[in-house]
Amino acid sequence: MINLFNIPDLIEKSAASDIEIQAVENRMNVTLPNVYKELLRCTNSFSIGSGLLIYGTEHIAERNEVLEVDEYARGYVSIGDDGGGNVFLMAQHAEEKEVVVIDSGDMNPSHATVITTDFKKWVNSGCVSEIEQKTIHKSSDICNIVLVKTPSEGLKDVIRIKNVLGLEISAIDLLKGSKNLPYILVERFPYGKAKKLIEKLAIDSTILSIETTGKNS
Repeated sequence: MINLFNIPDLIEKSAASDIEIQAVENRMNVTLPNVYKELLRCTNSFSIGSGLLIYGTEHIAERNEVLEVDEYARGYVSIGDDGGGNVFLMAQHAEEKEVVVIDSGDMNPSHATVITTDFKKWVNSGCVSEIEQKTIHKSSDICNIVLVKTPSEGLKDVIRIKNVLGLEISAIDLLKGSKNLPYILVERFPYGKAKKLIEKLAIDSTILSIETTGKNS
């Protein structure tokens, strides 16, 4: 059973109809997994926090075309992304329940990482991977992402931080802030997502700090 009620920072839409689901399957010439279609009948796409997005019938065809999934990951369909450059893929089988994640710059399924073998459980957890669920920090933990050290490559690092974290502040203002430390970049952010994005930055680990602030309510 799909249950989205306990997911913090969730933004959902009205349910998709069977006609809308069938239309997008016909347009894309794919078989969407039954569990994904069950989700669409609950909410025709949803987002969490400031980044993660599960596609609905309105955008899934377009996103798969842009990502060239049919060319580089034939037999798969992208059902969402984490907002940080990683794409969620599922095999085109009616009974498929496994979700894998891969960098959008790669798109070779053999390089993907399995994040769940149970789609419904993954969705109900707020799209937290099975690995993350085993950590001390649960999906309800929130944190601040703080700049605690001036980036060694100056503006280049600042622009990368801005893009990966999806910051609305200008690069120039961010550069100024980096000279007045500690500088809070993001407040009340999901811990698991913050950890994943910082790992994706691949910069000096001492530059950014994750400061947990408690539980999201």
